[in-house]
Order: sequence, then structure tokens, then C-alpha cells
Amino acid sequence: MCHQSTSKLNNGTKLGIYGDFLCDSPWQLVTSAIEGMRANNAEPDFIIWTGDSIPHVNNSELDRTEVFKIIGNVTRKLAEVFPNISIFPVLGNHDPYPANQMPPGSDGYYGGILKNSHWENILDSDQQTQFNNGGYYSSYIQSNLRLLALNTNLYYQLDTLVKDMEDPAGQLAWFEKQLIDCRSKKEKAYVISHVPPGAFERLARMSWFYPQFNQQYLKIIADYSDIIIGQFYGHEHTDSFRLLIDQHDEAINTMFLSPAVTPWKSTLPGVGANNPSIRLYSYIKETGVVIDYKQYYLNLTEANSLHKADWKLEYQATEAFNIPDLSPTSLDRLSESFRDNDYMFNKYLVINTVGYDTNPQCNSTCKRNQICAIRQLNLDRYADCISGRRDTTFRPVLTTHHHHGKPDRKPVPRYMFYIIGSMAGVILLLTILFAVLCFNRGKRRRVPFKYGRFAGPIN
Repeated sequence: MCHQSTSKLNNGTKLGIYGDFLCDSPWQLVTSAIEGMRANNAEPDFIIWTGDSIPHVNNSELDRTEVFKIIGNVTRKLAEVFPNISIFPVLGNHDPYPANQMPPGSDGYYGGILKNSHWENILDSDQQTQFNNGGYYSSYIQSNLRLLALNTNLYYQLDTLVKDMEDPAGQLAWFEKQLIDCRSKKEKAYVISHVPPGAFERLARMSWFYPQFNQQYLKIIADYSDIIIGQFYGHEHTDSFRLLIDQHDEAINTMFLSPAVTPWKSTLPGVGANNPSIRLYSYIKETGVVIDYKQYYLNLTEANSLHKADWKLEYQATEAFNIPDLSPTSLDRLSESFRDNDYMFNKYLVINTVGYDTNPQCNSTCKRNQICAIRQLNLDRYADCISGRRDTTFRPVLTTHHHHGKPDRKPVPRYMFYIIGSMAGVILLLTILFAVLCFNRGKRRRVPFKYGRFAGPIN
């Protein structure tokens, strides 16, 4: 958008060679991002490509042939720059034609992606067979670490093809079967996809999945939270994360939402734009546990001014947020700190737009929107949180300071406070009752010496 037929925007502003915040990525920006990946790490273990290569244009400006061609261009460029690296792609909600209408079965679209967009060159034969049935597949990163590439666009509320279906393309059943197999073989799993569950942090009450699919998806994640050790999504264009909170108010899993390469300013009210970005994760090879990431970005204004793309480190997660790792416990404490720690919350807000908005204005309602989206993936709990009926988002803040290199102790679950408080109340009531009974009994008779504290009547 903005780059196909004109060199100027409607207001007469000349477009920079790397694009504009009112436009999607020109090819110069796409290739620059991929080259920027190589400049910062020429030999990553593997590459996750979370979808949406098609611009935000009207369906009348596209057709399937054009869609296949655009996705194929990106595929070829990635394979050219990283010829010996495994590339794991998933589809975005703009990648089908018409946009958002992801087919719930094989209708030629998935086969067209494999052949015409050249995914047959980066996926093996078993992966291609599964992908052709619904746009999802599994692979191995290493012998004890499985990657599950999902097509969560099948649950997207704008996909009218799946609205009344129980399990589009049979993906939910397949997903759980894969996780059961992982558990039986003592494997761990990464989940990659485009659309995340839950709601959008920058616009209140805007969720992505149909409610029934959101509930089913979260149940699977919760049931196998001991198996799933990393989740990676795109879609929102913003930089954020999500926590899956269980019934005991414990954070049991994390979802990483990476910001986009496209700087396009969303048409959604109040959402804004972002600087182009790419991300490099660090993980422990023996276990697969993700321990940190580095977020790189392109200052779009500077790049256009200098006619040079310099992909810089924006931040490193553990350093920027003063946390020891990216575990659910650490990110739980971080999200809790946003309530009272204005410095840390403002830092997060700048990061949320990849430095596009360096002086974000966020009132109490805005803050609640952000924190509720991070902490409440269940849509009913999220609605309660946004309305103020559920106050779990705004509980007391736990310290994030660390001394002598020792990690913080695990926070005590809230339900323990309720249990302890209730027990204390019962004990107090029993003590009062016992004292009253003893007092009344003492008025009626003497207490034998062997049972009394004093050798005389209790007065």
C-alpha cells in the first residue's frame, strides 16, 4: 500500500526509500530486514516466520495469483540469505484470498502456497502433507524439542468460513494429539502461529478468536503447560507478551508477541504505527527453555533521511525489564509491577510501539487495558478486568530486585492468603468460644487440681 502506483502520499509528502508510517513495507524494507537479520546473526539455529506478507489493501487489488507471488518473493529472499538454515513459516490472516477467509480444509489454497510460494522448498514431505490439509504442521528442532506450527487464522473472528464449525480443519484435535505424543516421549514443544488468543492491549474489548475457539485453545495450552515451553505469535504489529493464569492465580505459560516489519499505522482508533523490527531469541539447547531475546529495530525516519538502513539493538529483554529470565514467574512479576512502577510501565509503552511513540500518554483506563490484555486471556475474565469487576490485575506489587545473584522466591499464590486468613478466623472464633464455655463452667463447679492451673476455683 502506497508503494505500488505512486511515489507520493495523498498529502504530497515524498515517500522514503524504506517506506512511510502510513504505508506497508516496500520491497527495499523487506530485503533490508532480512539482511539485518544476517548482520546480527548470520547462523541462527532456525528462523520463525509468523506470517502476513500481503499488504493491507482491498481484495479488489489482489487475487490468489498475486498472493502466491508476494509470499513467494519473501520465501526466496529468506532462503537466499539463509541457505542452510531451517525456516519455519506460518500463514497470517492477510495471506489468504480474500483476506481473513482462511479455508478450513484443502481447497487448492494450501497446495498453491506450497508450490507457487515455494514452501515446498523449505518444508519436508511429511510437513507438506499435513500443511495441505489445513495450513499447519509439526517439525523437530532437536530430538527432544518439537515445533508445532499452527494456523490460528482458522479461529479469527473475521473468518466467516469457520464461524459455525466445531474444529476447523481438525486442528484442535491434531494439536492435542501432538502434545499427548510429546508427553509420552518426554519431549517439549514450541508453538508458533500468527494470531494469538486473548485481546488487543491497545484497544479495549477487541479480541481476536471466536469465543468458543479461544476457550478451547486456552484449555489445551493449560492442560499441557508442562510440555509447551515457548509460544511465538505476530499479528498485532506491537511488542508485548501474554501470561496464561491458572485457577490459583499462578502464571503457568507465556506467549511472546513480536512486533512487525511493516511500519503501517493501523486504521484502528488510537493504535498508531511502529518502527520496523526483527527479534533474536536465546534459548538453552539442552532443554529448549527460552531465556532472553534481543529486539532490533530500524529508525525509519533516520533511515530515509540517510538513505541507509542501520538495524540497531533497541533493547535486551532481561536487562530492560530487570528480570532474571523470561519464565512465567518473572514476567508475572513484571506485569504486576506495571501497576505502581510508572518508570517500568512507561518503558514498556515505548517498547510497545518499537520506539515510534517516545512520549506515550496513558491514563488509568489505558493502563488497565494494557495490563488486563497481558494477564487475562480468558475473555470472560478479561471483560471483568476491563470493567473493574475483577481486580486481580491490580494486586500488590512484588519486588523485582535481586541480591547476590539469587533468584527471587516464588510468589505465594493469592488463594493461600484466603486459606490462611480463613483458618485464622476459625481459630480466633474457637478460642473465644472455648473461653466463654470455660467461664460459664467455672461459675457452676470447682475444677479438680489435676485439670486446673491453680488449686482453687476459677473466679
